[in-house]
Amino acid sequence: MLSIVEKALLVQLYYKNSESAIVSISLHEKSVRDSKRLITSSALNKIMKQFEATGSLGLRQRGGRPSITAVVTTTMEQTVQSISVVFAHGECSAQEVSRQTGVSYGSVRRHTFVEVPLQQPKVTVWYGFTAEFIIGPFFSRKSNRRVSKQFLSLVCDM
Repeated sequence: MLSIVEKALLVQLYYKNSESAIVSISLHEKSVRDSKRLITSSALNKIMKQFEATGSLGLRQRGGRPSITAVVTTTMEQTVQSISVVFAHGECSAQEVSRQTGVSYGSVRRHTFVEVPLQQPKVTVWYGFTAEFIIGPFFSRKSNRRVSKQFLSLVCDM
């Protein structure tokens, strides 16, 4: 499948070469230096018909579920935030947001997100054992390297 940039280059070559699909494809293949043929002349003619009809190289609007406007998206985000505040764990269900906003469940499910930290804060605990006594415990929220250096300096000092 061609990217938008490649399609734009093909459209430019198509019009420069007096609307010849075969010549523009061969020039495109020479400029890209790719051994594979990415597009046929009939496919390029279809792209050109679509470009002349719509004026853009992007995908056409298709049937099915209507697109969601920015207003509905912000309403869903606000509802997700208000529901997640109510629950103890900061969770919310897409079905609940769908009921409150009136937007279909599938659309809500794609737009709901709650930021949850990937790693909970950890505490490192170090104990030191010698032949005579136990050193520690040492609690630290810093990285393990710093804690191990502190532990080694304490053991060496004793």
